[in-house]
Amino acid sequence: MKKTKVSYLLRGTPSALLMLGAGFVMASSADIRAALGMGAAVLLALLFSSVVISALHKIIPAYAKMPAYLLIITGFVSLIAMVMEAHFPVVVDMLGVHLATLSVSAVIYRDAEEVADHNGEGTSIKTAIVTGLFFTVMMVLCALVREVLGNATIWGQPIEFLQDYKISALAGAFGGYLVLAIVMAVVNKITGLHHHLDENNDQEGDC
Repeated sequence: MKKTKVSYLLRGTPSALLMLGAGFVMASSADIRAALGMGAAVLLALLFSSVVISALHKIIPAYAKMPAYLLIITGFVSLIAMVMEAHFPVVVDMLGVHLATLSVSAVIYRDAEEVADHNGEGTSIKTAIVTGLFFTVMMVLCALVREVLGNATIWGQPIEFLQDYKISALAGAFGGYLVLAIVMAVVNKITGLHHHLDENNDQEGDC
């Protein structure tokens, strides 16, 4: 039986996507501006590289695919970094070296290898957008918790009534792991419930 659209949108997210990008979530979730900046970079890098790889995968020899894909991804990440440096220097300063290391991110290479290497541009574009948006939403959720409760700020502006109640540990590495673990647990619960419902529907359809 055909999978529902929601199943497709949630493809591999709880067990793979967040873990593959955990380092980037940790590095860019202490501030909402950084989270949005990294999310935009991931989305654009996914989109551009997926389109090019999908168009060229049939003419690239199997033995050259990994270096070719890494070269394509690195080129687009470098271009995105330069554009962000010109228009959003504050965000680039927040992200630091983590923006550059996006070129070797397993999140992007995973979609390049699993989707763009086997499908046409249409499917690759849809998957890249879904993956990028999901990743951005997860980072922003983590950033909301860490910035508001950990730093008592929002978009870099202080929240006066929270200054005496902020939990500084949430703004540090421990807080990043804690918040990410909670978000992953919630996502796993939601997607696990959905997959269970899908299995039930499949069984009913086979009867």
